[in-house]
Amino acid sequence: MPRREEKIFKFFTFLISLAPVVLVVLLFSFLLYYSIPSIRYNGLRFFTTYYWYPGQVYLPPVNVNGILVPYGSSFGILLFLFGTLITSLLALLIAFPISIIISLIVNLYINDKLRKIIISLIELFAAIPSVVYGLWGIVYLEPILSNYIEPLMSKYLGFIPFFSGPIYSGAGILASSLVLSLMILPIMTSVLNGSISNFSTPVKEGAIALGATRYEVGRMIILRGLKIQIFGASMLGLGRALGETMAVLMVSGSAFNIMPSNIYSPINTMAAALATLLDSAFMDSTGMNLYALSELGLVLVLITLIASIIGRLIVGIGIIRGYTRGEEL
Repeated sequence: MPRREEKIFKFFTFLISLAPVVLVVLLFSFLLYYSIPSIRYNGLRFFTTYYWYPGQVYLPPVNVNGILVPYGSSFGILLFLFGTLITSLLALLIAFPISIIISLIVNLYINDKLRKIIISLIELFAAIPSVVYGLWGIVYLEPILSNYIEPLMSKYLGFIPFFSGPIYSGAGILASSLVLSLMILPIMTSVLNGSISNFSTPVKEGAIALGATRYEVGRMIILRGLKIQIFGASMLGLGRALGETMAVLMVSGSAFNIMPSNIYSPINTMAAALATLLDSAFMDSTGMNLYALSELGLVLVLITLIASIIGRLIVGIGIIRGYTRGEEL
């Protein structure tokens, strides 16, 4: 029979393990409760339009379907939704091959001592505050993009529709995607490195003994054997990119009520819009601006949770602990 101390320990351990779930449920319930007036007022228009206007908050509010709203107010998140998805997907497209190349090189071509140093340095990037990435983007990245890279892209890739058109200040989709790619690179590299380093050693050594080069081992054996883990790492990186706020806010250009025409255009994301609009929302006596932002936050939470859950389900708890399917090959 378990001792009384063990039962108490198991009970409190169970309660602590439930804490994250309870917090997520409470957060979701809070956002859903405050989103109800906005859902009733906006309906599906909330997702199909990109015009966001808080209304004339200094004029008397009007009654629409039994709900008091500021005069002329309109709320649509299509621009923010598009900005969130396009910047996150482009960041994933940039970081994905880099993380795979780094993970393969440090595991196949570099000795253990140097590999640990390199991986530790890469993981240190995850500890850098996002505002520092944003500051770097404003001071260094945007001038380089606007003066050198974007003109060359427009000149030589202008035949591609989304790469043609006017160039702005450097802030926009491209800058946001590059900054985000740096921010998700550490988590993707860490997960992939753990999978590759724990891949079946006999399989790798056996292939090399039979005459395969390290490049062939990486491309033909390791990458093929870790398809699920690679996809899962990508989903975890995507979940990280979707919810980023400050860095994107600083380099996105903070566009409102105008859809981007090319990759150089200013943009806005759901998280950045929340940070930008929250302060002015409290000036609305009807509360509708705050309710609309709550619905925006609810959509962002759902998208981020779905991406993260899919990634963790695919990767599994085992990949974080070093388990791979290498033993099954």
